[in-house]
Amino acid sequence: MSGHSFTDNRPVFPDGLLRALARRSAWPRAELAQHLSIAESEVEAGLDILDSLGLALLRTEARVGLRDPLELLDEARIRAAGTGGDRGLKLHVLEQVDSTNTRLAQMRRQGMAPPMACVADIQWAGRGRRGRQWLMPPGSGLPLSILWDIHHWPVPDPTITLATGVVVIRVLESLGARGLSLKWPNDILVHGRKLGGILVEGHAQAGSGAGLILGLGLNLRLPEGLPIDQPYGDLQGAGLDPAVSRNVLAARLLEALTDMLIAYPDPGFAAYRAQWLAHDACAGRSVVVRGTRTLEGTGCGVDAGGRLRVLTAGGMELVEAGEVSLRADP
Repeated sequence: MSGHSFTDNRPVFPDGLLRALARRSAWPRAELAQHLSIAESEVEAGLDILDSLGLALLRTEARVGLRDPLELLDEARIRAAGTGGDRGLKLHVLEQVDSTNTRLAQMRRQGMAPPMACVADIQWAGRGRRGRQWLMPPGSGLPLSILWDIHHWPVPDPTITLATGVVVIRVLESLGARGLSLKWPNDILVHGRKLGGILVEGHAQAGSGAGLILGLGLNLRLPEGLPIDQPYGDLQGAGLDPAVSRNVLAARLLEALTDMLIAYPDPGFAAYRAQWLAHDACAGRSVVVRGTRTLEGTGCGVDAGGRLRVLTAGGMELVEAGEVSLRADP
């Protein structure tokens, strides 16, 4: 939220603070400082940052705690929630991170090999398309990224973004979510409001070939009144089974997305296009596409290469992914 600017991946609050708060309903301030082996002033500074990030705290002169219970991500619980089968995915579960995509890119530069995945309880510098910030208060969403080796792909395949949207919707609907749709090229909607986004980035590493980082951010339970520049929704509003935990959701998404990546690019988007079209939020609706040029017309789905089809007054136009922003009329 407002009040802080984070520009690198250094911890912005004392490591362990969030986990300590989630473990107990309330802490005496002095005991919390002693538990973390830091000064009380550092605890206070960390609490201020968590508050600015949107975490609801109860603070008195003597004690501090969370207003609501908070389920933190846990590697053992994520792996236990899986359906079985060893996909060889190395999983990094972080208390805080600037961006899960950025962290995986850093790990790759440090020589760590794919396949790897990263999830976090707090992501304070998440990115959407065109450099937009992805705002996700602590515990209110799920940031998730996967680093994958694509040296065997004939060419980079931009349709992976669209296929990812289909896989995410399959998982969410299997867990009870309804009212979901996809807005080209990378938005996931619930009842027409932004539920999540996908950010796929290429990553080349000298000596180890080409890699791909697939990033996903989903809103689980967002408070009202956040400074977000578009209507937003969450999985609570989508009717997701309330018994589904963040750890179960992370497990199901990691498995499904890994299975997709194992198979790509053969048969590629052809295996997902029909479902993408069935969930197309802009099909048959008036759209304005802005990029290097502006197009107005009617959304007509996507072609086999993942390009948006827009019927304009001058005929059918095909728009490449990554060029545009898109707004559909109500």
